[in-house]
Amino acid sequence: MIPWLVGLGAVIVCGLGWYAWSLTSQLKSLENKRSKAKQDAMMGIKVLIDSYLDNQVDRSECLLRIRVLLDAHHADWLTTLELPRFDEISQAILAMPFGEARQQIDVSTRREHDATRRQLLQIHEADLESELQRLKEWVNR
Repeated sequence: MIPWLVGLGAVIVCGLGWYAWSLTSQLKSLENKRSKAKQDAMMGIKVLIDSYLDNQVDRSECLLRIRVLLDAHHADWLTTLELPRFDEISQAILAMPFGEARQQIDVSTRREHDATRRQLLQIHEADLESELQRLKEWVNR
């Protein structure tokens, strides 16, 4: 009877050991995927900043994309980095309809939103460029 219990105990311990190893492997795989996604997001932010500074893209759209990547992959960016103008302007642009919702508003309202975006970007251009340079340095670290 005792050898049978020892054998059963060994099987249970081996089963639990295998299960723990399996969970650990899954966790490492998940951490690697998150790390890769974060690296890809950082590279995307860098490319977007360069495009913004070189006037290669629609600036308001670019700010939104940077904001989305930061929010998704660095939830603490608002407290870690001091980017008040970027935060203010990206929040203002996010408050306006975009995508399909933008397509459904009338043309005059769309023009007003476009004018507001351009005005915000012009008024705060120097601050935005300075903050984006700082963000780029942070991304490169």
